[in-house]
Amino acid sequence: MKTIQKAQWKAMLKDTILKEMRSKTLIFIFIATTLIIFLAHALLKLLVQSSDANTAMMITGANNLSLMFSLINFWSVIVAGIFGISSVRSDFKSNIIYQYLSFPISRTQYMFSRIIGTWILVYSYYLYAYLLSALLFSVATNTMALTVSHLVSMLLMGLYVLLVILISFFYSMFVGKIASFIFLIVTVLTISISTSNMRIVEFADYAKNLNIFRVIGLIVYFFLPRINYVSELAGAVASNEVIKLNVGLETLHLVVTTALFVFIANWVVRKKNF
Repeated sequence: MKTIQKAQWKAMLKDTILKEMRSKTLIFIFIATTLIIFLAHALLKLLVQSSDANTAMMITGANNLSLMFSLINFWSVIVAGIFGISSVRSDFKSNIIYQYLSFPISRTQYMFSRIIGTWILVYSYYLYAYLLSALLFSVATNTMALTVSHLVSMLLMGLYVLLVILISFFYSMFVGKIASFIFLIVTVLTISISTSNMRIVEFADYAKNLNIFRVIGLIVYFFLPRINYVSELAGAVASNEVIKLNVGLETLHLVVTTALFVFIANWVVRKKNF
């Protein structure tokens, strides 16, 4: 029985990855990313060669890779959202979801295979973009751009990408691609704004000066996963900055709220009529 279930998992994961790999969007993203990274490498090399000695000392591979790290992180959110939504909406559009659910697999298995398969694909893209940048930036500056801090940040961003895919998957169960993407971006921005504002407020002051925006901010702050905590932590590690976050409390909140979010998403998948 376990052998059959293991084979089913592998088949669904493989199907998810291959389905998205056939997408023209993925091909375009890979080509565009590669060209942009090579262009950044060429500009950096030109800048290093034309700068005076003092400026050249400031232009190190590690510093520039940290900047590229921020850009890749931002773009990876977009890519994760696109493919997280597509992993389900394409099944709806082609009506193939009914064929999947006719197989001896559970709806929970379908959900996790789509999420994890998409994560493997998007995170592989992320690693490709980051490692290619590190290689070219190291060549341009004749230094080792990739540091241990960058490697740790890459691992943390793997979790961030997974959380974005989870949220995009949830929205794609209810609305179309464009609406799901808009909801995703609004959610990410709302979480970021809410977290930034509420962190500086004392617990005793939460109920003061209440208005609709403050109430929404409190709901988001306490009940939604603070995914920006992961990206902030990854950015701080990559830049060797002092981590000013309460890591223990933030991690506990992220684990609890994410588990609740997964439970709700799984309940929706099991109850949804499709």
